Amino acid sequence: MGHNTSHITALSTTLMGGEKGGLLRIGRGAIDLSAIAEELLELSSTPVVEHFHFHPDWFSFGELPDPSAARDSWIVMIRGRLVDPASTQATHDVIAEAGAPAMREMGDITHLPFTGVADPSQFLSLDLWDNDKYIETMYGNPDVTAEFMKLFAEAPVLRVFRCS
Repeated sequence: MGHNTSHITALSTTLMGGEKGGLLRIGRGAIDLSAIAEELLELSSTPVVEHFHFHPDWFSFGELPDPSAARDSWIVMIRGRLVDPASTQATHDVIAEAGAPAMREMGDITHLPFTGVADPSQFLSLDLWDNDKYIETMYGNPDVTAEFMKLFAEAPVLRVFRCS
């Protein structure tokens, strides 16, 4: 069976205090989602390739669409070091499941949790939004921030990208 080797490509935005000029490429090099996300490529002056495992047993919704369907979508990427990788799933699932109805109502169509292949204490969350109207409202909410901080050893990095 052939593999889809296309990529979702997105440019960084200034939402949530971000800087323009970054490029995010998410490879879709295999059928199952865990392999798709393992080809995350973030380009700055020097390309950095990092590999992550998708966790289908963690709370999630939606999926990475075909690149043509992702156009004009927004990706919110949250990265950070976990406080306790062994207990993260339970904490993540409670927080993500509680927030999902409001986030979906505002336009979040996909939530996918990952951990690092080489270092399982590295966490990556990808959320695909169909608009940018409520991204800052959601992720700038101090109550939401306080809940998500329960996962991390220090403040995670949040970046917003616009699919192209």
